Amino acid sequence: MKRRGLLAALAASTTVAVAGCAGGDGNYEFDAEPARIPESAYADTEFTGQEPESFTIEQEFNAAGVNAQVSATTWIARYINSTTQSALFVASTPNASVAGQSVNPLVRAEGADLIRRLLNQVNQQGIGGGSADIQTDDIQDRGEETRTILDEEATVSIYETTVSADVNGPNNQSGSVEDVPVLLYIATVQHQADDADSEDVIALVGLHPVGVDQSEQLLSMMEAVEH
Repeated sequence: MKRRGLLAALAASTTVAVAGCAGGDGNYEFDAEPARIPESAYADTEFTGQEPESFTIEQEFNAAGVNAQVSATTWIARYINSTTQSALFVASTPNASVAGQSVNPLVRAEGADLIRRLLNQVNQQGIGGGSADIQTDDIQDRGEETRTILDEEATVSIYETTVSADVNGPNNQSGSVEDVPVLLYIATVQHQADDADSEDVIALVGLHPVGVDQSEQLLSMMEAVEH
């Protein structure tokens, strides 16, 4: 039960809160196009998927003499394997700029800085009051893979860290899982959907426990992403 609860808490809490905009002073609204993994990419596995869900992010941007209020719609889709406690999260967020400066932290960051920015923006909201905490201060580099994602060569960075979660058990009894070692797979690409006016940043975050080998499955699903 605790292993299922851990994954449920992670699935519920992974909402990437990043946004981009364009123009000068004023109010701006921007929407990303959803990205998703086609069911054919995991039909023969124990993964289950959800349709992308949208989250509206609001922030104030002040730079280069520009004061702008930005409202952006980010989409995230979740793909879960409850048996192996593995997951893949696919987020798409608008990629634009204010006064020539990107306001999207995914564009400016790379490597360990990228994963910290991504995970520090996770919204800690768990199912039934559960929550998950990914230890971003203890991220260890475990190499990288080069994969073709949305027709581009992309670097998938691999890291090891630990996850702790508060979970709910039978009869609403609460419990916790602490310091579960996991491997994280992080990739970002910029891509313009066929009917879109501008590019989005697509962020893919995969994870599985260190003791379970789901690397190739997660990487192949990343390669299958559609936008």
